[in-house]
Amino acid sequence: MVVAPKVEKVTEVDHGWQRIALDFEQLKGMGVKVGIMGDEEYEGVAIVDYATYNEFGTVHIPARPFMRTTADRYRDGIYEYTNRLVGGMIDGKYHARQVLTYMGEWYQAKVQLTIRDAKQWAVPNLPATIKAKGSSSPLIDSGRMLGSVRYEIVGAGNT
Repeated sequence: MVVAPKVEKVTEVDHGWQRIALDFEQLKGMGVKVGIMGDEEYEGVAIVDYATYNEFGTVHIPARPFMRTTADRYRDGIYEYTNRLVGGMIDGKYHARQVLTYMGEWYQAKVQLTIRDAKQWAVPNLPATIKAKGSSSPLIDSGRMLGSVRYEIVGAGNT
């Protein structure tokens, strides 16, 4: 006579894998963009145009590439901060949207810091420009461009 082996009860223990998988699924197709947002104008010129003139230069304005300078300055920091946030998401400290929000806020602050620090890296203002605007700070006149630097979460219905 053959006796069937006794079947032990199997207990499935998740340890948070389903939550982690759901968070990563929510991140699919999503991202953060940081830059000059909105359709604000200053003295009849769109702020985004003013920013473009400064980023790439014109016949009369030397290039003061604040977006590219930020990317170069903080390249390693972007990876480190992103890894820390994703690690926090895996540990259950953050959900997907929080990771994107924190990343956007962090990089927005870095772009604004690059603009504020333009005296240290950008082509200086000409004496006539300093006299006209009353300041020697490149990239900052009224502060509207600085204030127009924002982030936006994009993708998965957030565009």
